[in-house]
Amino acid sequence: MSKKNIFKNLIGLEGEKKWKIQTSKTAESEKWINHVLTADVDAPNIENEKKNYYFLIFFGFIILTFILISGKLFDLQIVKGKANFNSAELNRLKERIVRAPRGIIYDKNGTPLVKNVPNYDLVITPSNLPAEQKERDLVISNLAKITNSSVEDINKKIIEKGSQYTQPVLISKNLTKDTAIIISSQIKELKGISIEVNPIREYLDGGLLSHALGYVGRISEEELKGNKNYLLTDFIGKSGIEKTYENQLKGINGKERIEVNSEGQNEKVLGLIEPIPGDNVKLSIDLNLQRVLTEALQKQMKLAKISKASAIAMDPNTGKILALVSLPSYDNNLFAKGISDADYDLLLKNEDQPLIFRATGGEYPSGSSIKPFLAAAALEEGTINESSTVNSTGGIKIGEFSFPDWKAGGHGVTNVTKAIAESVNTFFYAIGGGYQNIKGLGPEKMKSYLEKFGFAKYTGIDILGEAKGSLPDPEWKERTQAQPWYLGDTYHMAIGQGDILVTPLQIANATSAIANGGTLYKPKLADSVLDQNGKMISQVPAEPLDKNIISEKNLAIVRAGMRQTVTSGSGAALKNLPGEIAGKTGTAQYGPNNSKQHAWFTSFAPYSQPQVVLTVLLEGAGGGDVYAVPVAADFYNYYFTR
Repeated sequence: MSKKNIFKNLIGLEGEKKWKIQTSKTAESEKWINHVLTADVDAPNIENEKKNYYFLIFFGFIILTFILISGKLFDLQIVKGKANFNSAELNRLKERIVRAPRGIIYDKNGTPLVKNVPNYDLVITPSNLPAEQKERDLVISNLAKITNSSVEDINKKIIEKGSQYTQPVLISKNLTKDTAIIISSQIKELKGISIEVNPIREYLDGGLLSHALGYVGRISEEELKGNKNYLLTDFIGKSGIEKTYENQLKGINGKERIEVNSEGQNEKVLGLIEPIPGDNVKLSIDLNLQRVLTEALQKQMKLAKISKASAIAMDPNTGKILALVSLPSYDNNLFAKGISDADYDLLLKNEDQPLIFRATGGEYPSGSSIKPFLAAAALEEGTINESSTVNSTGGIKIGEFSFPDWKAGGHGVTNVTKAIAESVNTFFYAIGGGYQNIKGLGPEKMKSYLEKFGFAKYTGIDILGEAKGSLPDPEWKERTQAQPWYLGDTYHMAIGQGDILVTPLQIANATSAIANGGTLYKPKLADSVLDQNGKMISQVPAEPLDKNIISEKNLAIVRAGMRQTVTSGSGAALKNLPGEIAGKTGTAQYGPNNSKQHAWFTSFAPYSQPQVVLTVLLEGAGGGDVYAVPVAADFYNYYFTR
């Protein structure tokens, strides 16, 4: 259609005539007509283009949105699908730890020394608390009312661990069963709060074996770092057998899977992995023997008016400990539930220091109890033989210094067996530093042989905390005291005085080596590990530390001297007992001007075939023959007649 015809249609016939008259000869009008006609003809195309443009934008937006949603769905369902599924399951399910019963500790006769008793803890698991702050605050507020504690204290514990901490945090511990039941009924609506059953130890030995058994306590943050299989509310062995054999006694916890509702309340148990109880540990200690030895010590302590003593009985052929006494003792049940600050402060301030395990951790001058070992050294080195003698006239005088015998006027002509039996100082001065016809060992060789017997070394007993003791020599004195070594130092060392320090366990272990013919064993408290049915899982083996440290021939001479101690020497109070006993008394001076004395006695029996070694120490009691030997008499009388 022409522009003209289009225009006619727009203005009509009459309009066309009028328009022609007015504009027929006007060029501007023609331009206007052309402009109007062009715009009107193109208008539908322009509108269509605009519509197409907006549609494309909208369509692009839809496509982009679809891509983004699809990408998110892919990420949620494919990339993170498994993790999100597990997370969703955790919202519906929760796991509760079912604690494994701790293994029982028995004495050698099968008498239980411990038991597990129920204990209830109120805990909060920060990650299980409501996500909404208002709900969270309400739960904590209600918990504070139930436990009579402050909101601030509870929040502090949560903040310390973090809101996503997945382990239980202790709020109230050691609840009684009745209290636990009451609280359980009150916290049903409190999401993230629960009562845990966490058995604790009860020790049945009456304090007789507190140091040896040790105790369990709640695991610390530091201990938790090295024990990833524990919870912060768990108990762990802290000392003694409980600590050494923690891995055997602990057991493996089980798990209970519980379905919960949207409020976090338990609906039903969906599955259970049963806990595996810990193994049992059987000791070589005889509880009856432990009781007899303790009572014998206490009787002499009362007579001597002292408060500290220790004693050890052991099998010389294996190193197994039969009794291990340290007095004063303490009640390890105080530690089992978590000792109060007041009770712990009392133990720390006690002048008798009951927490010290004197049998293994106390260091003392040995006195004459060390003489059999030096006699063995002199025989082995060839410094003396069985026939060598020294004339004891009351002591030795070197210049202005005197080194006395304990017996005024001396002991007369003395050989090695008499020197041991009567504890003749002059003879031991001679084998240590030289005198008359005997050339002494000297401090270095004395130290070397004493080290062979295990002095100034850890015995390696299977509980922690033992002391090492010390042996002096010229280099040590120069280093520690900035003084030269004198002959008098050698003489003092030869009779167990001066700077020698030993533990009762070291004396007992060294005596065992004399009794058994020259083998030094690592002492052991544990005899075996048993399963829950009493079947042996493993035997704790005898472990020799050294063999043939002294020849059997020379040890036989030393044993004869120790037997003579009982038949005619300082241990004569034992000669009428049912069994044949051999031993050595000791009286160790200490304190200002050596004014105080420790009472020692170390022994073995039967003489011909030794089965038991006994070492006794009473701190500050006086003479070993007066106070330590009677303890041995009570012990051996029971041992041979029971």
